[in-house]
Amino acid sequence: METDLSPMIGNRLSKAQQRDWRLLVLAAGVALILVAYFMPMYPNYIASARTSFSGGTTIELNFPALINAQFYTQTTLPKEETLSSVSIHLAPARFMHGSGYGWLVQALTADNLEHVLSFIVCLLVPVVAAITALTLLLFAWTSKHGLREGLIAATLSLSLVAPMGLVLSWLHQIDFSGLLLRLEPSYLLPSAGFWIALAGTLLLLTAMIGLQRESERRPFTWWALVFAVGFVAFLLVKTKPQPYLEIWRYIQDGIFITLRIVVISFFFILIVSLIGGLGRVSRSPVIYGIASLYVELIRGIPLMVQLLFIWFALPQLFDVLGMAFVKLSPSFSSFGQTLIDLRLSPFTAAVIGLTICYGAYVSEIFRAGISSIHHGQMEAARSLGMSYMQAMRYIILPQAIRVILPPVGNEFVALLKDSSLVSVLAVSDLTRRGREYMARTFLSFETWIMVALCYLVLTLFSSRVVEYIETKTRFEH
Repeated sequence: METDLSPMIGNRLSKAQQRDWRLLVLAAGVALILVAYFMPMYPNYIASARTSFSGGTTIELNFPALINAQFYTQTTLPKEETLSSVSIHLAPARFMHGSGYGWLVQALTADNLEHVLSFIVCLLVPVVAAITALTLLLFAWTSKHGLREGLIAATLSLSLVAPMGLVLSWLHQIDFSGLLLRLEPSYLLPSAGFWIALAGTLLLLTAMIGLQRESERRPFTWWALVFAVGFVAFLLVKTKPQPYLEIWRYIQDGIFITLRIVVISFFFILIVSLIGGLGRVSRSPVIYGIASLYVELIRGIPLMVQLLFIWFALPQLFDVLGMAFVKLSPSFSSFGQTLIDLRLSPFTAAVIGLTICYGAYVSEIFRAGISSIHHGQMEAARSLGMSYMQAMRYIILPQAIRVILPPVGNEFVALLKDSSLVSVLAVSDLTRRGREYMARTFLSFETWIMVALCYLVLTLFSSRVVEYIETKTRFEH
């Protein structure tokens, strides 16, 4: 008969509740995982591989820590050649007879850590799940607080991915290639430690599914979608390295350029928006008129047109202004020549275009946030002797920021997506790199699937961060 633990969330468990089958199964799973990682899992590994093609091309790769890029080598055929044969050389694992902990040491001491990082993460997931489950058990059995709802949700999430992480760690041993496994199956199949650890992860999952009924917290959040999309991209790169690994290598520098453009632009957008928002609530007709004109004009012009204007038309405007200064007076000729020679780099033009466009939209968010604060607070601040700027700085803006943070965060996500338009300025962002690869290989579907997944991971992650900030800054009613 199952013991109801729900009344014991946050309270000390009784002796009968401590013997609940779910807690006992959870303890057994933790013990199996932690002990199994001391036992041999992958006692042998592929130390080198020789790949031969029909035209006589031969490629030999050595793997001091873990096999890497062999599947890509097998599937990347030289021109007018086919795969002829693959031979491998096996070697014993260097640490602790190939146990889980030994493989973690072997991978962490590798020269090229980025080549084994995904293997390390996959192998660590079951251990982290076991440690989290052990913490849950210690609280349940020894602490006066009993079961912790937060730990139940976290342990369940880790238990769901722990079996998958363990299986993926083995697939790293054969570089996700069935051909390599067929060459030496008796040496490359996992040993006892792997199967015991896998049984432990399944026990963890069984126990946590039962314990989840004792918690009101949702086991899944929208963060799981970020993980799922990233996992799909990871599988594409690993299971079909030609062309997805090649595409990833080609476009990954574009991701960093995209993030640089977005972060730098957003910094200047906040400055422009604050000035624009204050101008939109100013009592000065001149300041209000200038701010309103900026907002109305810029919001009425598409972002693409603004970017093209800055890149193509703005240099002509600089030339006209420069010639005017040169003709105006000899003393202004140096400044005029500077304007004539002034040319923006693609990166600078992209930042300026995004800042001007989004500054107008976010200015309205700042205006709405400032206007949402009751005018009586401004009057009270002025009655205490504060100047208008002091009242804005110390009274109005700190409250308005809590109101505008969620919509400003949404604008950041929109900016991340619209940054793809800067590719028309020859900026080597993610979209531009995708276009270049497609033009070189004519692989339209594969290229844009990979680019879309990269954008999706970035935007979903940003959306979750914005959602978290919104929950932490929300006014309590």
